[in-house]
Amino acid sequence: MQQIQWQDRFSIGVEIVDQAHRRLFAIVQKIMDLYIEKHEDQFACVEGIKYFRAYAVKHFAEEEEYMRQIGYAGYQSHKRHHDRMKRETLPALERELYETNFSTRAVQRFIGVCTGWLTGHIMIEDRAIVGKGAGEFGPVRPGDELSAIQAAFLRPLQEMFGGGVQFIGAFAPGDAIPEAQYYQAIYQGRGRLLRFELAIGEGQLLYAAGLVFGLEFDARDEIVRFAMQEIAQSLLQRAETVFGEEVDAYQLKEDRFLEREEYERLFREKKPWHSLLFSGPHGCFAICIDRFSLS
Repeated sequence: MQQIQWQDRFSIGVEIVDQAHRRLFAIVQKIMDLYIEKHEDQFACVEGIKYFRAYAVKHFAEEEEYMRQIGYAGYQSHKRHHDRMKRETLPALERELYETNFSTRAVQRFIGVCTGWLTGHIMIEDRAIVGKGAGEFGPVRPGDELSAIQAAFLRPLQEMFGGGVQFIGAFAPGDAIPEAQYYQAIYQGRGRLLRFELAIGEGQLLYAAGLVFGLEFDARDEIVRFAMQEIAQSLLQRAETVFGEEVDAYQLKEDRFLEREEYERLFREKKPWHSLLFSGPHGCFAICIDRFSLS
């Protein structure tokens, strides 16, 4: 059976926060156990999801109080991540559950998104509270966007996937990433669009999924897919500070997975503003960034 487990590397060293995170992981695991593995009735899933939402909101309030007590400089942007989760992400997931009569795919999306969000948020945002994360970015100097973008991604990627992640250089569509999966997210704000593409090999994807779930996967499934999609979203949100003063300067407009032919066509039509190639413990992956004026 697949396991969603708390891992010691998720600890930030603040007991009230770590205890809540452990509990949230346990709730998600219970939902998976009841509905995916044992195929219990819908009532069990409904109650588990209600409990997750209530406990998450309680945790957000406690964590925000702790940040205020210590005078954490990143409080406002961190709180916006919480607000997005409780006001947008969770309600959207619950709407899909009820609209599909708690279909297996909708429950898988709920489990995957919540697991991915928890993992990304803890490793990127929560660890920053105690000085273990990526920290804050200062204003980007003209002509220095590349180094700022590299810094925005490299430290969080190392937090997520270990110190073996290294920035190699610019990525070109001819660079080989075996059995790659392609993910795209488009943000809108302040008169322009930002478009991100992630290309990641299956080996690295499954390794990353193993780190999230506490075991190695031999093949992808929908829960892993949704979890990794949400982790990619966390990385992209973290990088928003490169382009705006606040974390919500850009709002997600749409996101989806791409076929290889579509991904390569984007390169042929327009060279990305920046394209970065990274090496990881189990292969390479690329992040491409482009921007478009809405005027």
